[in-house]
Amino acid sequence: MKVATVVIWNLIITFTFVLSQSAFASSESFQKVWNDNSGKHVLIIDKKLDSKDGGVALLVKQVTGNSNDWILKDFVRNCDEDIKLDILPDSVEVNKKFPDGVGTILFAYKIGCVGGVDPVTVKYFAFKDSVKYSLRGEEHIIVGSEGFGGEKIPVPDFNLKNDKSLLKYMMGKWDSIFTTKVN
Repeated sequence: MKVATVVIWNLIITFTFVLSQSAFASSESFQKVWNDNSGKHVLIIDKKLDSKDGGVALLVKQVTGNSNDWILKDFVRNCDEDIKLDILPDSVEVNKKFPDGVGTILFAYKIGCVGGVDPVTVKYFAFKDSVKYSLRGEEHIIVGSEGFGGEKIPVPDFNLKNDKSLLKYMMGKWDSIFTTKVN
């Protein structure tokens, strides 16, 4: 009787472990479709648990027809604390209002390995004609009436520095992108 009880408990523990592992194996996926002069485009954002090392991987790409226009990959690996990789849904847009009229893809996410409520890196990207533009900074966290993190101004890459209208647009949205309110 004791052996049967031990076997049953081991099966329950194993089954519970497998279920908990499958819950972590979930992915987040998002697609946005639009048309412009060059055809139908699909933006794909895919976040998945990397089962090999327990990390999280992010894949963002634009597909036109059957070909990839561009691909961005990012990940958090070897993190013994909490992994944060949060896509900011309100930042995802296709903007055709810039002077050249080309559909510009914009999206942002927060990424890092933290223990507790700590600021992480914020990456805000734009892709226009398959050229990557980026604005990088640190998350600003507000708890109650106190705020911390994000004291330094965000840093634009070379491409963004040379596209003044896009830089102005992204800087105008930065406050809403880099701020996290904790209740």
